[in-house]
Amino acid sequence: MPDKIKLAIIGCGGIARNRHVTGLTLLKNAGFDRFELVAACDVNREQAELLAQHAREHQGANPTIYTDWQECIQKEKLDAVDICLPHGLHHTVGVACLDSKLDVIMEKPLAVTLRAGRRLCEAADRNKRVFAVAVPKRRMAQQRAAHWALTSGLVGKPRTFFTLATTYRPIVPNQQLRPAMVWRRDRAMGGGGMVMDSGFHYCDSLQYFFGEPDQVYAEARAFEGVEGMPKMREQIGPEREDTWTAILSFKNGVVGSWSYTTAAPGKNLQSSIIYASDGSIEDTANEHPYQPFHWFEMTMEAKLKDGTTYDTEQLSAAHKAAVSPAEWGRLFPYGVTEAFAIEIWDFMDAVLTGRKPEVDGWDALTSQAINEAVYESAVCGQAVKVADVAAGKYSAYQDDIDRHWGLI
Repeated sequence: MPDKIKLAIIGCGGIARNRHVTGLTLLKNAGFDRFELVAACDVNREQAELLAQHAREHQGANPTIYTDWQECIQKEKLDAVDICLPHGLHHTVGVACLDSKLDVIMEKPLAVTLRAGRRLCEAADRNKRVFAVAVPKRRMAQQRAAHWALTSGLVGKPRTFFTLATTYRPIVPNQQLRPAMVWRRDRAMGGGGMVMDSGFHYCDSLQYFFGEPDQVYAEARAFEGVEGMPKMREQIGPEREDTWTAILSFKNGVVGSWSYTTAAPGKNLQSSIIYASDGSIEDTANEHPYQPFHWFEMTMEAKLKDGTTYDTEQLSAAHKAAVSPAEWGRLFPYGVTEAFAIEIWDFMDAVLTGRKPEVDGWDALTSQAINEAVYESAVCGQAVKVADVAAGKYSAYQDDIDRHWGLI
């Protein structure tokens, strides 16, 4: 194992600059100094230079700038790479890095399709490399506390959950989208709409809370299209879903619903709650736009059937009091509570110790199979087993994306 991990960041856009490199700085300031950022790579040299400037100012690092990822991994003496690229590039760059015997942490989602994701997981296994997928929401203190409440018996045995969000955000005909929003809405590059994008966080949290998924039945619509909007059609292509309702079940018996729309003029509704045999845990940030995707990101309340309640701070305090100092240190290493810093530490600790990261490629493939099951069920018009979607038995929604990338 290396004494210090020589790390390159490939893809230096907003998530890399504002989250990943900041997470590295937080770790270094907290006393974790087992890494060195030696390279920053982006096709836009200015983006890479901005990231490198932050690293120089806050970490004392001096990363070399690259605009070609292949040159970067060939020239630099690297141990690991942090890939923050558009989803459609994950499998190409990720497999090449793994085949170059580099350990990899990849921004979510795992890949643009499950077929692409399996190639990444197989490359990691083939090369015996650490492969982690960045899922920060489960690392937040609020989700850790909710997970503890659901698994410790505080609220009893989990039964059901409901997430509902309705709003109206029509497409602006002549809007000029930011580049990141263009590729995200390009199905070949993004893999889908919000079911896939922010929805990956939602489904990772479901797997974290409830374990192995079982079945999905879903309906999806694109009510607000881009017909007659040539500027928008040029930027984002055919319509993506703006509305869906999904019924999701898990092997432990939990069943719940996830409904979302941005095509509902009039009254807005928003709620997200988990029920168990002895109480509930509610996400109380009902005005937060990402509440339907990021469980318990802001505030929460647990309420037991005897009337006892726990607000966000009380539930976190109860969680801390109930676990060992060693377990608390694993969840919040070096006292760091920032979620991106924790996920990066988890990856680097796995590299240094040889253990499995908390969320490896196969874990992420299962989470993404829930996302893809929403699409596949909506396409085929019937309930689908998540395991069958993961195995490729249902792939109609993904097939044209796979053909685009030469995967079939």
